[in-house]
Amino acid sequence: MSVKYFVFGGLWTFLSFAAFGQDADTVATKNLDEIVVTGQYEPQSANLSTYKVRTISMEKIQARGAVRLQDVLNTELNIRFSQDLATGGSNISLQGLSGQNVKVLIDGVPMVGRQGTTNEININQINVNSIERVEIVEGPMSVVYGADAIAGVINIITNKNKEGKFDLTAKLHEETVGDEYGWKEGIHNQSINGGYGWKNMRVRGDFARNYFGGWQGDSTGHEKQWHPKTQYLASGLIGFANDTTNLYYRLDFLDENIYNPGAFVANQAVDENYYSTRIMQQVQGSHQFSARLQVTTAIALTNFSREKITSILNETTGVRNLAGSGLHDTTRFNGLTVRNTWQFKMNDKLSFQPGLDLNYETGKGGRIKEGTQAIGDYAFFLSAEWKALHNIQLRPGMRIVYNSVYQAPPVIPSLNTKIKLGNKHDVRLSYGFGFRAPSLRELYYDFVDASHQIIGNSNLKAESSHSFNGSWNWVLVDANSKKLTAVVGGFYNTVENMIGYGVKTGTTFTTFINIDRYKTKGLTWNNTFKTKNWDVAAGFAYTGRFNQLYESSNDLDEFTWSPEVTSTLSYKIPAQDFSLSLYFKYTGKTPFYEINSSTQTPNLATISDYSWADFTVQKGFLKHFVLNAGVRNIFDLKNVNNTSIISGVHSSGGSRPVGYGRSYFLSISYSLNKL
Repeated sequence: MSVKYFVFGGLWTFLSFAAFGQDADTVATKNLDEIVVTGQYEPQSANLSTYKVRTISMEKIQARGAVRLQDVLNTELNIRFSQDLATGGSNISLQGLSGQNVKVLIDGVPMVGRQGTTNEININQINVNSIERVEIVEGPMSVVYGADAIAGVINIITNKNKEGKFDLTAKLHEETVGDEYGWKEGIHNQSINGGYGWKNMRVRGDFARNYFGGWQGDSTGHEKQWHPKTQYLASGLIGFANDTTNLYYRLDFLDENIYNPGAFVANQAVDENYYSTRIMQQVQGSHQFSARLQVTTAIALTNFSREKITSILNETTGVRNLAGSGLHDTTRFNGLTVRNTWQFKMNDKLSFQPGLDLNYETGKGGRIKEGTQAIGDYAFFLSAEWKALHNIQLRPGMRIVYNSVYQAPPVIPSLNTKIKLGNKHDVRLSYGFGFRAPSLRELYYDFVDASHQIIGNSNLKAESSHSFNGSWNWVLVDANSKKLTAVVGGFYNTVENMIGYGVKTGTTFTTFINIDRYKTKGLTWNNTFKTKNWDVAAGFAYTGRFNQLYESSNDLDEFTWSPEVTSTLSYKIPAQDFSLSLYFKYTGKTPFYEINSSTQTPNLATISDYSWADFTVQKGFLKHFVLNAGVRNIFDLKNVNNTSIISGVHSSGGSRPVGYGRSYFLSISYSLNKL
């Protein structure tokens, strides 16, 4: 591990002891039970849930000075990102499983992106200023949320006005991109958010403009290593609520332009623009028939389009003309979700939740084979929550699926268990079976340009999976306004017919293939310490990824292992409305095996280890204003070494982009209701 890890680890240890030394009489607890809704029968404390849930509050998002959701999740334990510089995307992985096994939701509704509904959603296409909190559930959620939730769920909960409260916030954010900053360089973001809640009605609107000027990096002349991007994000909500009914309509809009400037060759450059538009409409409601019976319904319609426009720029004259029609393309995905659940509380020990989850998706355009394709996934699910004993809570569940393209198993089961060992100890154990039919992108989507050569495969088999998770939560200290907790966890995932990338026989094209089997397993250890002034966290994860060459070359290791270390340190002075925060993550060396195409022998490749750290300062002033300043990517990280000798989907070995260097930011926000 790097020296930086030991420096930050020592700093965390020292300050933890310093925090313990505070006078208990002068400290009031700040740790309140976090209320969660993801997968729950009703909103409840995270401590009472049978699921292992972690939350990231709006307060923490604001303290980070985040301009995109990746800034918030980048230092979370067991979460990793890979950058696609050509398309401007950031793909996520959880528990060593890639994004197609991680369900991303907005207010409980699946998000649709440039690759459809179930493939590696780009979470940076969300207005971070409209988020109330993020709930992350690690472990199998396939019974409740469907096929692509075997690794877990990330549910983005948006702000909604409460009764009798008028809210208005405006924010300006300026940030360098490495050492680049100017009118057309750097990051320039503006946002305004507001709403009002009457006794029974509420309205809200959110708007943001995010400008990223790109980064030159190792590129020269007209080209840029990180491509410029402009986003316009808007949303509106109108709702009605009384003692028994809650109903609202929400509209989310995205307009994004990614500009990919090419190199000048013979006085001309081939430039590409990727235009994305998403309109997501939701109607959600709940009705309380009695203290024992409640119904909840969500209907969502999403229209997403991705248009590629190619133009030719003349270096001498500066004149730009459209390229030939074969270099333009528009692809559209439409998604419809209807979700209905009933919560029936038979008595204080037993509750039931039956539900319907209907999803229909279509895709069409020049990159979709045969013009237009569609796939439907329709499910009935049933779960029960049973307090078998005063200290044992069981949640068995089952899901019955009809898929319009693939034959699903008769029943998809799950079982979650929470065992309370005492006032300060509890254990959670979970098992879930998963079934995932290939997505429209994996089946029919062809993506060929200067950076990609990916061909869909209509002969893919569906994935099936088993996931086991366990965690032990221990409250070491909960007195004198201090709380110290430790959570030790473990997971094991195995996926049959895992869908991954492979080279199409006899060509240089990459396509989707079924890998016979894929597994991940690992251990996690999280510690948190909270007082009035201090918020300290440290975590460790050790994740093993299955070596797919193990069975044919059994002298190799079955798993290759990679560690992670995270640490967060925040100090607050509430009376001064002032805070300092330090965020650190060490991502260990990631080894993997590949076949050397020349010698047909296994080759052990590695992605080098690296450390990432951010530092922020937050200060309130004049009652309504907050100033944020900080340093992102303190260690000036740009690329990490990749010793692979095989060409991948986007690039060959040599280096892997991680960041664009050390950046500095300053933002000021105005809030009408800030005290």
